[in-house]
Amino acid sequence: MYSWLVACIVMVFVTAIAHFYQKKFGVHTFSYIYIIPIIVLIIPVMQLFPYFSFQAELIEFLGSFSSFIASYFLYKKMVGVK
Repeated sequence: MYSWLVACIVMVFVTAIAHFYQKKFGVHTFSYIYIIPIIVLIIPVMQLFPYFSFQAELIEFLGSFSSFIASYFLYKKMVGVK
């Protein structure tokens, strides 16, 4: 449970970095989209689903996958990879 809280905090920092990069360098990073992984990662922390159920595992997977995709997108934008 605490690992999802740490992942959520990391995504808050990634969102702040994306917002800073957008303001400082004028590159559109879609920083408001990074809120979606934060919300999805908060769901396991709030224990809305029982542990080790299919729904809980699916939500955890979607949260980690969406945060990976968002971080990879930001990396591509910041490095300039097309």
